[in-house]
Amino acid sequence: MREGTVTDYIGLRIARWRDTAGMTQQQLADRVGVSGAYIAMIEGGKRAVTKRSLIISLSTALGVRVEDLTAQPAQPRDATELAVYSAAPGIRRALDDDPDGPLPDVDDVARRADAVVRARMACDYGSYAAMLPGLVADTRHLANVQATERQGLALFTRVAFAGAVGLKSLGHVDLSMRLAERAQLAAQLFNEPDEIAAAAFATAQVALTGGSQRRSLTLARAAAEDVGDTATGDMASWYGLLHLHAAISAASLGRGDDAADHYAEAEDALRRANGPDRWRMEFSSANCATWRVAIALENGEPERAPTYAKRVDQTALRNTQRRARLHIDAGRGYFMADQHDRSVRQFLQADSISTQELRSRSTVKEIVGQMVRDARRRGSDQLRDLAVRVGVDPLDPDHDAT
Repeated sequence: MREGTVTDYIGLRIARWRDTAGMTQQQLADRVGVSGAYIAMIEGGKRAVTKRSLIISLSTALGVRVEDLTAQPAQPRDATELAVYSAAPGIRRALDDDPDGPLPDVDDVARRADAVVRARMACDYGSYAAMLPGLVADTRHLANVQATERQGLALFTRVAFAGAVGLKSLGHVDLSMRLAERAQLAAQLFNEPDEIAAAAFATAQVALTGGSQRRSLTLARAAAEDVGDTATGDMASWYGLLHLHAAISAASLGRGDDAADHYAEAEDALRRANGPDRWRMEFSSANCATWRVAIALENGEPERAPTYAKRVDQTALRNTQRRARLHIDAGRGYFMADQHDRSVRQFLQADSISTQELRSRSTVKEIVGQMVRDARRRGSDQLRDLAVRVGVDPLDPDHDAT
């Protein structure tokens, strides 16, 4: 081992937690429903853990959080990642402390709230993280004053939504759930269907990231039913988005037929959705197609993911986050189909769109580490370049790159 490197990959984390729990590999395998030999391969770095359902099953069997296995939030490696990491304590204080000082200007807060949503979808996580603590504090302040209460509730819901759906992917799952649940409370007080649907979507998203697949499915399905299948405009967009999330939740539970039904509902909603998209969620035919790629990965059909990805009209995707995510999911599909060179190319394309989006995905780092191990130091220049970009030592993938 080279000086300054740290041994760390998902199989080793599983082994450490298993030892702490006093379990044998076979006992863990029995709880998860796989073979003891498969657990041995995972712990030995010979099999990457890429499927959400397997990570959740392993964390449940070990009695730990999903984040304990994915090592999130990761230690920052640059100023942008440090900004995101450092924002979490500020957001917690803003949620807990009583607002004080001069009342902020409503128009300025509204402008900043829109800016934080734009920053997330542009994968500008440095700006996104820097804005969140102040926005949480200011929107809470507005909501606590009678003259600005309704404006404050609406703005707080929007800001908490943006924080919840963005921070969950960066490893701050507990904080994301706090934000999502607070968004739900504010939306209920505001009592407008748009905000209620948005808060429910955020809560369902965070529940899935944290490993609560059934709760995620139940939340999304119930919220879609509340919106109704005759909704138009922005509410039709929320109806479709909630069904898309229900589809991916159902797929993670192995309910392929259920996932297909939810996806069909989402596609049907496209013809009724023609609103201004003030939440910038980009409910469109192209975006629905990107969700289909992710659903295939969850549904045990990884070989279909790249095929679906090729059918997406990327020119119709407005948001950086959606374009980068499409290539990430295609790369995951190629890896799971044992087409590693194509996987590398997809990840590098994602990196060219947004380095921060690629590096925020713990699954990508695990896959790249596995590809480097499989290459036995004879990997391509592209693989070595990718490894360095995501923080994997291209010569010693079991250690973080320094």
